[in-house]
Amino acid sequence: YTQLGHMGISVCNEQVQLLVGDSAVSNLGGDAKINIDKHSNVALQSADGKKIMLQKAKILKIYVPSGKHFNLELADGTRIVLNADTWFEYPSTFDSQPERRVKIKGEGFFEVKSDTTKPFYVEIPNSESIRENVTTLLSGKIAYHVPENNRTVTLSPNEQIRVDKETNKMEKYEVDAAEYSMWKEGVIYFNNEKLSVLAKKLSRMYGIDIQVSEEHRDSRFSGMIRHERGIDYITKLLTTTSNIECIIENGVIYLK
Repeated sequence: YTQLGHMGISVCNEQVQLLVGDSAVSNLGGDAKINIDKHSNVALQSADGKKIMLQKAKILKIYVPSGKHFNLELADGTRIVLNADTWFEYPSTFDSQPERRVKIKGEGFFEVKSDTTKPFYVEIPNSESIRENVTTLLSGKIAYHVPENNRTVTLSPNEQIRVDKETNKMEKYEVDAAEYSMWKEGVIYFNNEKLSVLAKKLSRMYGIDIQVSEEHRDSRFSGMIRHERGIDYITKLLTTTSNIECIIENGVIYLK
């Protein structure tokens, strides 16, 4: 951790990591692509010039820490943007498999390459730290399946499914899907968001620790702010439009 200038805020300084099995093999920049040459050699090519040779169909993991995001192109041409504090697991190639199956714990935007002969599956592993799974469809069509109650819901564009992890209750909504993918363009969007939820988003995006007092956890805010404006701008906005006070102690932001 390092100090964020005059504000004295501790910032997560971890790098995006590539893991094979449970062993970290490389730190990555902000972009990477899996390439397969004419001799069927498989390599992960990162934007910062690193080229990592891979075994076919080897299971890989990407860890994106707080304060980062990562662009990845899979061997089939599917493009993915991984948000901060996200784990993503995928095979180096899909050639020997009847389907394309990946896993994500966190948040990601998927632009799936169409292949009617080999469907694309995204698994969302159970996590004690996540109360609700939210899936929003921008274009195309997907089916969301919950094994615990053996229910499947089909989503059309601008529809969203929310699944409570404790009760497995599923609810579908009509939304403006573009609003839910603004984070990949560097825009922080929040619509009538509880401050406790907004603080978690900001903590992830900026790699900082933000704590909200019990008194203000359910206070709600709406807005749209570019990430580049910085956390100091956002905290000033919150405090000047409400009776919330921002205090920095030992590298942590407290909203009281």
